[in-house]
Amino acid sequence: MSLQQDLIFSKYFLECGSMESLKMSDKLTTALQKLAISPVKADRLAICRLEKEYGASLSKIVSELEDYAIVHQSISDERAKPKNQLIILCCYGCLWGAVIGIATLFIRPSVTVAAIGLGFTAGVSGKLLVQKGE
Repeated sequence: MSLQQDLIFSKYFLECGSMESLKMSDKLTTALQKLAISPVKADRLAICRLEKEYGASLSKIVSELEDYAIVHQSISDERAKPKNQLIILCCYGCLWGAVIGIATLFIRPSVTVAAIGLGFTAGVSGKLLVQKGE
């Protein structure tokens, strides 16, 4: 596979959201940098062809690959954030529901179920308020 094809596939994988694409981008960047300093004439010719075909210098190509990797990582982090946030909110709700439920069980056992519900609500809303303040 030629360097140009590697570059095209790397950009494709970065845009598709594959975790393997980050590794591929790093490998491709390293390979391009090694070829750029290689004493082998064929390697230097390949780099020249790649620069000519792409229309930019090797340093520009490498910086674009790194930029794509950074953008991909931030998009992946943002996609995972809402899922994690919901789980964290539920955990805080369960924690406070359990704490208030146990406390109410010893003080007034007849309202324990209502206290658990209120504790859950207080835990979720408290966590949301703390996150809003951040």
